[in-house]
Parts: sequence; C-alpha cells; structure tokens
Amino acid sequence: MVISLALTLGGFVFVLLLSLDALFDHPARIRMQGVFNLRREKERKSWKQIFRAALGAVRPPPFLDAWVQPKELLWAGFHLDVGEYRAIWWLMVLFGIGVGLLIMVTKEWRGVSLVAALMVMLGIAGSPYLYLHWRMRRRARVIAKSLPDFLDLLTFTVQAGLGFTPALQRVSAGYPGPLGEELRRVLVQIELGFSRAEALDEFVSRSPSPEIQNFVEAVKLTEQLGTSLARTLRIQANMMRLTRRQRAQAAAQTAPIRIIPALVFFFLPSLLLIYLAPPIINFFMRR
Repeated sequence: MVISLALTLGGFVFVLLLSLDALFDHPARIRMQGVFNLRREKERKSWKQIFRAALGAVRPPPFLDAWVQPKELLWAGFHLDVGEYRAIWWLMVLFGIGVGLLIMVTKEWRGVSLVAALMVMLGIAGSPYLYLHWRMRRRARVIAKSLPDFLDLLTFTVQAGLGFTPALQRVSAGYPGPLGEELRRVLVQIELGFSRAEALDEFVSRSPSPEIQNFVEAVKLTEQLGTSLARTLRIQANMMRLTRRQRAQAAAQTAPIRIIPALVFFFLPSLLLIYLAPPIINFFMRR
C-alpha cells in the first residue's frame, strides 16, 4: 500500500512539474487565452516567472549533464531549457530518496523495507529519463504516421497553383499534432529571414526521423533541379505509405516469436497447474 501510494504521488509530482511546460509554449498560451481572462493571464505569467526562478535556484549535480542533452528535449517537443529539465530531474531524485527513507522507517515493512525503498527510489528517480525517451519515440511515431496525409494535402494545394511556401502556410495553419506545430515553426523562421533550406534543415534537426529527412531532401533537390514539386510530393507520400506497410508486415511476422515468452511464463504454468493439481491433491489425500 505504501509503495503504490509513493509511486502514485511521485508520478503526480513529475507530471505536475512537466505540465508547467505548457506555460512556455506559445500555441498553448494562445489556446488558453480563450478560456482565461486578462487577469488570470497576468497571474499565470507571474507564476511562470516564479517557477523559472525556482528552477534556476536549483543546482543539479554534474552527472546529469550526460543524461539530458538539448537535442533530446527538442526531439521530445519540450519547451523547457535543458537546465530546467535537469533541475526537475534532480528534484525528483531528492523526492525519491525522501520517499525511500520514509518507507524504510515504516514498521509494517520491517522485513523488506530496504528492497522496497530501493525500488521506489529507482522508480521515481528514473522516471524523468524514461518519460523523456518515451516521449521522443512517441513523437517520432506520430510525425511519421501523419506525414503521408500531410503530403497529400500539400500536393493538392500545390497542384491548385500555389507555391511551396504559401501551400505550406495554407495546409499547416490548421493541421493538428506535432507535425503541424513544427511546420508552423518553419514558417515563422522563414518570416524572420531564414532561407527555406535553412528552415527545413532546422526542421530536420528538431525531428530526426528518416521520413522527415527524405521529405526535406526531396524538396531541396526539386528546387535545385526545377522538376515538378507536386509529382515529387506524391511520390514521397506513396513511398512513406509503402514503408509503413512493410514495417507493419515485418512486425506481424515477428508476432509468433514475441508471444513465446507470454506462453512460457503465463500460459504454460496455468496449464500445468490445471492438469497436475488434481493428481497431486489426490496423492496427498490418499496418504
């Protein structure tokens, strides 16, 4: 009971700290303006300053520098600074140590208090690292999954007579998810004076997936050679769907191998218990 309560409380504190990341996200701030009035907006800004000042006062140890890199925060879609995320991680480590010590001094865990405390400490202290890499993988999958549909819309817009940048602005204006957010950031960089190639290269650095890199290279090559952009985008969308279908087929072919551990550790012991329990019970009853 104490372990589950401690893990639940630790996860709640970690999610609460990361939820403040929305305070630094400009699209999230725009969405919140429709719900909160101007007074609450001013209060929220003051809380943002307090939160940043509190994180700036935390001095995490140097060993966390090798575990959290700025590019990983970009890949995960966080709007926090790398020092702020390291500060959050260090606070979670201290919180896990405190919860572990609390479990060790609990009388009802006298026999296994050390093992339980170590498990809770490792679970809470390692949750920021696990969450960061889980969010990186999840964001990469979401972008790769939504890119073919986006390319279809972009192809139709280019065929209607618009150039690449106006078509990108028209399609990405209401496109949901991290892909739309990253493409809107590309347009902001173009408006600030970056060239289209530089903005697309920054897009690749923020979303390191093969699909994004192939898309950007195809657009840059089309611009250099002067070929049809709509035809290139259509080919890219078809190739991405073909790649996704091949990955699904490969995963389906490995399903029998992945199910073996579940059969060995869960299904087979249940069968042995069902078939062997009655003879064993009868043998001991007759004795």
